[in-house]
Amino acid sequence: MSEQWRITVQKTCRRSGICAAAAPRYFSVGEDHRTRPAAGPVDPDPELIDVVEACPAEAITLTDLATGRPVAAAPEAAVRREQREPREVRP
Repeated sequence: MSEQWRITVQKTCRRSGICAAAAPRYFSVGEDHRTRPAAGPVDPDPELIDVVEACPAEAITLTDLATGRPVAAAPEAAVRREQREPREVRP
């Protein structure tokens, strides 16, 4: 059996649409402006890790269906996120 993930969008979603713009094959935005994940399980894709990391509300979760555990972000995704976020510089 191949590994598959379930995508979940929590109610904390701010409706920014970043996920649907970045990964339209995995997310859609309804008429009510709510983000909806792809129906059913999806194959693992690094693009999804990037979208999870980019979500401003941290409202997207990925679950490994074989283990029931959350999919951890790859170390390189954490580095990219850190590089995107501006840091406060004190004089």
